[in-house]
Amino acid sequence: MKEDTIRHLLEKYYNGETDVNEEKILEDYFMHDEVSAEFSVDKEVFCHLAEMKENDEITVPVVMEKRISDNIDMWEKQSKADKPRYYTLYKYVSGIAAAVVILIGISVFMPKSQEDTTMMKDTFDNPQEAYMATENALQLFAEAFNKSDAQIEKARNVTKNVKEKIDNIKNFRR
Repeated sequence: MKEDTIRHLLEKYYNGETDVNEEKILEDYFMHDEVSAEFSVDKEVFCHLAEMKENDEITVPVVMEKRISDNIDMWEKQSKADKPRYYTLYKYVSGIAAAVVILIGISVFMPKSQEDTTMMKDTFDNPQEAYMATENALQLFAEAFNKSDAQIEKARNVTKNVKEKIDNIKNFRR
């Protein structure tokens, strides 16, 4: 069989575009014929798949994982390249708009004259009561912060696990 035909069928096979007959042609070629050095890795893949069929055991060969990882990387690059460029401009513009809204809000609610500052009075007459109220408010804040800190720690653990899995996939490519 011509090597060009095999290359074409392999490309279709690894892209998931082959039908049963084409897969049978590839299987027969790699299982029964001598193959060139160019196809030695593919022969290993097909031999391994044949062993799995016989043993009902599913393991992914390293070569297959490398090709899958390469395809995933390629798709990721393509998806990043497909992003419209105006998206980043939109982020900057929306950030600037939010800052302007905040500045307008601050300028509206800030006192403008001496008369406005007299409206802000202490809510406590006794400094000890003010201290206790402040301490209670800070205690509530600390409890809320600790709860959120625990959630952040859970997120860090999940992120760490995902990163380890990604690193394992990268190691398979090598």
